Amino acid sequence: MVAACGTPLRAAATGGVVRAGYDPVLYGNHLLIRGQGEGRTYFYSHLDRPATVRPGDRVWAGQRVGAVGKTGNAHSVGCHLYFEIHAGGVPIDPEPTLRRWDRRR
Repeated sequence: MVAACGTPLRAAATGGVVRAGYDPVLYGNHLLIRGQGEGRTYFYSHLDRPATVRPGDRVWAGQRVGAVGKTGNAHSVGCHLYFEIHAGGVPIDPEPTLRRWDRRR
């Protein structure tokens, strides 16, 4: 999702931080959150700086967890968020979920 660098990123769901780190080749600064009691994970990458939360932290839906950036392989394509949702370990198309969230704003 294209967005201006520095655009705040919020936790998609209440849950726990599974992974937060840096991958210089692909994802840059990235974050993985496991939703509480829903069997879903939410993956964010290319954050401008390391996530504001760490593995083991509890996060609340809507909590700021970072900001859009262009780290990893995004340095050559500009600021954007790479976002994945997995349900039961299987990737799902995030667009319907994002559209539902957008309608609630």
